[in-house]
Amino acid sequence: MGLATLTIFLASTCAYSQTVPPDFKKAVCFIFGRSSPHLPNGEPVKGPDGAAVVLQEAPLGTGFFVSYPDPRGGSNFGFVYLVTAKHVLKDWDGRYLQTIKIRLNLKDTGGFDFADVPVTDDKGSLLWFIDEQDSSNEAALYPLLPDQKKFDYKFVPTQMFVTNDTFATANVAEGDRVFFVGLLPQFYGVSRNYPVVRNGTVALITDEKIPVGNIGPHRLYVVEMSAWPGNSGSPVFLQLGGLRGGGLMLGQDIRMLGILLAESNNVMSAKIDKNLQYQWGNGQNTGISYILPAPDLSLVLNNHSAQANRDLQIAALKKN
Repeated sequence: MGLATLTIFLASTCAYSQTVPPDFKKAVCFIFGRSSPHLPNGEPVKGPDGAAVVLQEAPLGTGFFVSYPDPRGGSNFGFVYLVTAKHVLKDWDGRYLQTIKIRLNLKDTGGFDFADVPVTDDKGSLLWFIDEQDSSNEAALYPLLPDQKKFDYKFVPTQMFVTNDTFATANVAEGDRVFFVGLLPQFYGVSRNYPVVRNGTVALITDEKIPVGNIGPHRLYVVEMSAWPGNSGSPVFLQLGGLRGGGLMLGQDIRMLGILLAESNNVMSAKIDKNLQYQWGNGQNTGISYILPAPDLSLVLNNHSAQANRDLQIAALKKN
């Protein structure tokens, strides 16, 4: 259902340190699914029998849990959503998958288990909440509250989100520290989930839209932090502390900056004439990553469809 009468929040402040608080690693889950790989020319990869190859449990990306408080259910009541980037939910041909599996650590036994999560219905319609006004907004969320007695996980509260005012009020600038927590597809753990943590810095702040692959131009945060396929959908956190606005902050305020979308590859282009462009570069990872701003996730959390769903669940609770 995606609702909880007891929300467990990550701490938004901690003693100043270069280490990542361990609870942040508990906010993420690993997303797996059936995937049909394709060649660069768009043709499906085929096996020795000539049939198209289907990967049964391919590591697709990272998800994380967000808590959305709603006082209508009580002072400590909220809705819980699984969040990722839209393209994590798609097959190689760009169509949404029918289902995914999320892999979570178990609370008592020390192992892990999978939970099935639907993506589309029988007609192929997406069941997740997205920004229906802006297709370049990659935020996707689904109401989901895994068994809290069985699984060991935490929520990121919406109160931790960076807002449009944060950059000005906190004097955020290039060089501020960031980190993400996510799936390392080359090794995600044999007996339990082991999220990878990577650190970096804010590299570029701009109000202009930046084009990213097939996503299209969108306002993004640019960070100096290496990423690769499998990290998509990871939560990215901003570490506020140290010298800020001419003063020293003795403590570290950690905010959720946004969702990791993609790495920047070494490809450049220039016009040959008004109709043609020339591209060059080796396509290698530049160490720059693009982050979907947390306010774009808030847009989806607060859109009409998500609010209507919460209204229905609150009405059902009051009837009971």
